[in-house]
Amino acid sequence: MSQSLVPFDDGSGWLSNRQLARAHRAQLSTDLAVFRHGLQAQAQAEMDRHDTQAIADASRGALDEELALLRDGLAQAGQSAAAIELVARKVELMASIDNRRIARRFGV
Repeated sequence: MSQSLVPFDDGSGWLSNRQLARAHRAQLSTDLAVFRHGLQAQAQAEMDRHDTQAIADASRGALDEELALLRDGLAQAGQSAAAIELVARKVELMASIDNRRIARRFGV
């Protein structure tokens, strides 16, 4: 893993066997902690990527439906200002519901 700062086998005798063993265990523990941290960071990055893709998919789906409602509603409303206003309110309501649902699902 990493290069130890403690000279485990230098033969100088400045550390007892017990101290060397303790230092070696501490180094192994540190190496394992760093390795686990790397795995956790990699897993979190992959989960974030999947979440981002899911949010994009949900947002695209919602937008497609909102635009379809707008397009169909405007076609049905014709030249009626009241009907156009009603369509606008319904599309706004749908967008608001979709946004709340997406936010609730993904914890935004």
